[in-house]
Amino acid sequence: MNLYKRSVKTLSMIFLLYASLLLVFIIGKYSDYNFLIFFFLITIITLIVLILYLRTIIKPIEKIDEQLEKVSKNNYDIKFFDRPQVYKKIMRNIENIASLLHKYETKLSKNKEGFYLIIDSIQEAIWIQDKKGVITTSNEAFQKLVGQNNVKDIYFWHAIREQNLYNFVDELFKKPKNKIKEFDLYDKHFICSASYSNLTGEIIFILHDITEIKNLEILKKDLILNVSHELRTPLTSIKGYLETLELEIDKKNKSYIEVITRNTDRLINIVKDLLSLSKLEHDSSIEIEKIEINPFLNHLKKIFQIKLKKKRLELKYILEDEIAYLEADQFKLEQVFINLLDNAINYTENGFIQISFQKQDNDTKIVIQDTGIGIPKEHLPRIFDRFYVVDKSRSRKHGSTGLGLSIVKHIVNLHEGKIDVKSEPGEGTSFTILIPNKIIKQNG
Repeated sequence: MNLYKRSVKTLSMIFLLYASLLLVFIIGKYSDYNFLIFFFLITIITLIVLILYLRTIIKPIEKIDEQLEKVSKNNYDIKFFDRPQVYKKIMRNIENIASLLHKYETKLSKNKEGFYLIIDSIQEAIWIQDKKGVITTSNEAFQKLVGQNNVKDIYFWHAIREQNLYNFVDELFKKPKNKIKEFDLYDKHFICSASYSNLTGEIIFILHDITEIKNLEILKKDLILNVSHELRTPLTSIKGYLETLELEIDKKNKSYIEVITRNTDRLINIVKDLLSLSKLEHDSSIEIEKIEINPFLNHLKKIFQIKLKKKRLELKYILEDEIAYLEADQFKLEQVFINLLDNAINYTENGFIQISFQKQDNDTKIVIQDTGIGIPKEHLPRIFDRFYVVDKSRSRKHGSTGLGLSIVKHIVNLHEGKIDVKSEPGEGTSFTILIPNKIIKQNG
């Protein structure tokens, strides 16, 4: 039953009830037959007039309702041919809104087509899934990767069969966040980036094939390793002959030999550091053991005893009572401390160097702080880059290769830890290392 019929029925019932009650009242008071007929006729005429008037109000509303229903079903071809004056403005506004919606939908449709055209032309696999894990959008590259032509509106666990990729997606499905991860798929190397939208709850995944970049990286590392191996033997021979010459040469030419010896030592140090870094990159395994911190620190103090005494520097320790052990690879951790302490001593003229250990929630926090010359702010972002040196003249003087901090960062990463540096010129430098109390990954 439409709105007009329902309204007429309701109005008629109310009016007739009212008329009946009034009639009973009149009969009880008057008994004139002609008056009763007149009252009855007036009542009928009034009811007809009200129904006709109701029609003029309700019928246009029904038309508006019909047209709005069409708009809700994405049918924007509407037109009000007869417009009662009272509703003229409303109907014109509805027509304008429908016209605008049609334009916007057409534009949106074209944008969607453009969007799908763009993502299909991208070689990287792209897909979007909602908070229920349903894939809402994907490109051809992703469909080829999973071996299915139509993955729209299906759960990701029905589409993704490769275990490494599935584990990554499943982890983010359970706990959505932005994340980037590298892994191997189908004998290739990929980086998968995931971007989470707080607004829609969707996650956008992009899978980048970096196999060629990785292969070039391996070739580069192999080249550095091979060249370092080849250079080590002749440099050692040169150093031996220089030491022999130094004993026999006269004082006049001794300065030349000293320059050659100093630069040879620098080359030997570079080769040694390159070999250390290459070994770390080729073999990422670590041997976790319980390290007693006090004996470990005493051993370090003995290594640097002469250098500390020569520069009149004090090496201090701050160790919380509950920290007696540290789980790590002792040999690699020793490399970290040796590199950082050597730098601290080289660039500190007076004051002290301090090592502190502190327990945090899931990590052991290690801080190595000095009162040295400090590092200018603009150099801090690149401080861990290979061959990057802040002060070249000082680095040459101390025989620095620019590889020590790269080795430090690589070892910290192998322990699944983090390293950060804070420094101000003239106020010293502070390196903060976080080592997990429980290191899960023990080999690469």
